[in-house]
Amino acid sequence: MSDKKSGQAATAAAAAAAWEAGRLAVQQGDLAAALRWLARGHRLAPEDPRLEYDLANVQLALGAAAAAADIFERLARRHDFAPAWHGLIAARRRTGDADGAARACAAYLGRHCWDETILELVSAGAAGAGWCAVTAEGSLRIAAPSARRVQMRLDGIPIRAARRIPRGSWLDISAGGEPLLGSPLDLRALRRLEGLVAAAEAGLQGWACRPAAPNDPPELTLGDARGRTRRVKFSGNVLPPDAAAPFLLRHEFIIPTEELRDLVPPFRIYGMDGRDIFGSPVDPAAIAAIVPVPAARLGRRVSRLPAPRPLAVVMPVYGGQEVTQACLNALFAALPRRTRTIVVDDATPEPALAAWLDGLAAAGRIILIRHDRNRGFPAAANAGIAAAGRRDVLLLNSDTLLPPGAVATLREAVYAAAEIGSATPLSNEATICSYPLAAGGNPAPDLAETIRLDGLARAANGLARVQIPTGIGFCMYLRHDCLAATGPFRSEVFAQGYGEENDWCLRARALGYRHVAVTGAFVAHLGGVSFRAAGQALNRRNAEILNRLHPGYDALVGAFIARDPLAPARRRLDLALFAAGRRARATLLISHNHGGGVARRVDAEMAAIRAEGRRPILLRPAAPADPENTPFPWHAAVTDGAAADYPNLIFRMPDEFSRLLRLLRAESVGQVIFHHALGHHPLVRDVAAALGVPQEIVIHDYASFCPRVNLVTRGGPDAPPRYCGEPSVAGCIACVRTNGDETFERIGVKPRLRRSAEEFATAARVIAPSGDAARRIARHFPGISPVVVPWQDDSAPVSLRAPRRGPKKIVVIGGIGPAKGYEVLIDCAADSQRRGLPLAFVVAGASADDERLLAAGIFVTGAYAEGAATALIKETGAELAFLPSIWPETWCFALSEAWDAGLYAIAFDLGAQAARIRASGRGALLPLGLPAPRINDSLLAWEPNLSNSPHPNR
Repeated sequence: MSDKKSGQAATAAAAAAAWEAGRLAVQQGDLAAALRWLARGHRLAPEDPRLEYDLANVQLALGAAAAAADIFERLARRHDFAPAWHGLIAARRRTGDADGAARACAAYLGRHCWDETILELVSAGAAGAGWCAVTAEGSLRIAAPSARRVQMRLDGIPIRAARRIPRGSWLDISAGGEPLLGSPLDLRALRRLEGLVAAAEAGLQGWACRPAAPNDPPELTLGDARGRTRRVKFSGNVLPPDAAAPFLLRHEFIIPTEELRDLVPPFRIYGMDGRDIFGSPVDPAAIAAIVPVPAARLGRRVSRLPAPRPLAVVMPVYGGQEVTQACLNALFAALPRRTRTIVVDDATPEPALAAWLDGLAAAGRIILIRHDRNRGFPAAANAGIAAAGRRDVLLLNSDTLLPPGAVATLREAVYAAAEIGSATPLSNEATICSYPLAAGGNPAPDLAETIRLDGLARAANGLARVQIPTGIGFCMYLRHDCLAATGPFRSEVFAQGYGEENDWCLRARALGYRHVAVTGAFVAHLGGVSFRAAGQALNRRNAEILNRLHPGYDALVGAFIARDPLAPARRRLDLALFAAGRRARATLLISHNHGGGVARRVDAEMAAIRAEGRRPILLRPAAPADPENTPFPWHAAVTDGAAADYPNLIFRMPDEFSRLLRLLRAESVGQVIFHHALGHHPLVRDVAAALGVPQEIVIHDYASFCPRVNLVTRGGPDAPPRYCGEPSVAGCIACVRTNGDETFERIGVKPRLRRSAEEFATAARVIAPSGDAARRIARHFPGISPVVVPWQDDSAPVSLRAPRRGPKKIVVIGGIGPAKGYEVLIDCAADSQRRGLPLAFVVAGASADDERLLAAGIFVTGAYAEGAATALIKETGAELAFLPSIWPETWCFALSEAWDAGLYAIAFDLGAQAARIRASGRGALLPLGLPAPRINDSLLAWEPNLSNSPHPNR
């Protein structure tokens, strides 16, 4: 396992441990401790909604109803599970938001089955106006004012009173003309099933759940090709949560082979709404009978180029009216003449969408095929392809945006060579054809931006084609002869979809056809509109089938990704996009990519440059795929910090240094601001000279003369870290020999000093954030007088709280490593425990080794997002900040964060941190090297002397 993966595993383990500690604290009734642990777990694993749900419940119990409501609402909207709605209703009520509570009640009642435990909450939310709901058994429950007449409308049509949930989509229930809370009832959501079935050695195996009533196994039916049916029996097991649906209770079922012998495949597994669960219909024998074709097999190339045929666009449609309408409207504006548009309505559950499609068909704008039940994407695509006859086919998802010109580019590509069977454009979300990030996950652009990107792609890449192992079905141009030779998608194998186009492409490859990515076309893809909760499970099932039918498929695609032949095309498009954002003047900033205070300063400078009408350009090291195991220097990445990023603007150093300079000259870079060189190739130091522009150098640490960067040394492997005292050159050389070079440069101490002296001497300005840092630089480089530009204004007033006498909680802020006083903190905690002092330490942030601190009794909150420090420090309940940093910091943002949170700060008498505390009077200074007992005594005893403070209450 790589260091990166092991680091991710360690973080996941730490999050799980924090979650478990939080749940244990809940069981023990210690909600304050539970809150601390769950908040830590959430910071370590911010994408885990289950942990977040537990956190919200504890917040609600502790009275933090507003914070809990924010989480409950996010979870309820994203995952739509009943307990989140219950929590949201309760939280809104506690904050006094009666309207918000009523809206949450309505949303819950309209999509979830009735739960007697929340009768009080619902009654309060209805506020006497009445409510309606559906029980898990399908009965209607109506609580209406007795004096008002109840009326019902099913899909807009008046009906007589119903006792059970009727067939339809929406049920509006009103009393005296006023809608009841919960109306309209979403009948589709109330009946809907999530589930998956797969062929197994023992027969059929899978799971199902009814999200509206998740606690009990749903009603599930097994049907065969002759229409015979049986109830599916559940095993009683509930499967572990799935990442795609973390709150779904997945009830397992197993149908043994013996129970299938007198039935005729394919087998359907469907719910009370008549819809098949994912993976159904399934025919285990048919799948087993398919002869595998190795994925790497390449048939003899097709040598005869067929005559072009007219085009038919085939678009399967299921749900998402707004997205589908946007897709078709863009399509109508983009299609060339004589193109036939075939829409296959795969039994959409949305009446408004079906009616809109009917209108398009009546107007002659589309050919509409409608399925009586949902059959899945492969079957819907096959129906459309069959209707297309012998035409070329553009297979298009209903969640795409097709720009004008893209079709013509794709068509030119498939007729450019005899062997090309299909063509796929670039897209924000297209697996191996994704842009700008090759792995996908890019946000979908709107239509205007899609049109712009398509135009830039054509200008940058022309008709360039790259052979790919498989086309991508979201937008795939299929040439008619390849379709005829290969045949339709195997819907009997891939059910609702995922993998069917890959299988088709591999079969076509074996017949001598090839597939290409067309890098001069770009089509937007929203991704995952129709199917969500069980979609990832179906994807995994079909991926297993795909690899069984085409052995070596994953290896084939993995080798393509490793080679990344699309990288040059993505880069050309990034260059075109970058050039499109050009301004009259630009300023180049050079920095590392390690975040922290340097990144904060760089971000502020870029914003200021942008506000002045110039373009900020940032040059930083490009993180490789495995950064932990890739030594410096890394290649150089270019960005401008705007909304669009350019992940493909990476210049291999030193080979592409001249190309980097050409880009910067084209941008009219008139100034270079040099922040940091960590991770960079030495050539980046020559950029300003090569461009012939002035350079400013910003001091963030002491890498200019200290290979250890921060003037911290160790006397030996087991010796504690300490401030080096800035010895002679000989002392520096000895230190590096013992401790190593933290800049990872192959340059000695003396050459480093000469290089820095030359750079400082030729710089337009050398900027230091504090007088202390400026004086240190001037002392090591005589004749250099850095300009002091504080990063923040310490004269701005703040309101500080004096720590109480007696027991104290001390907060240490930021990322705590050796230079930041990690060992000092450990020693202080050990002394406090040894002497039984009323002193508790908490780290607001992260550390070099959280587990060791936790074991020492020091709570660690976990790293915080930019801008969240003040709130987090306040949440710790600390009364005093301790900055145990043992290096002379050049500014110390943690100090500012302590003051912003209203805390005085204690630090060692060293560096900018000491100078700022001394000048402001907002804390106290301790002698560097003070033993832990003396430090603890000082923390317990210290009180501000407001009468002698140069800036009282500031």
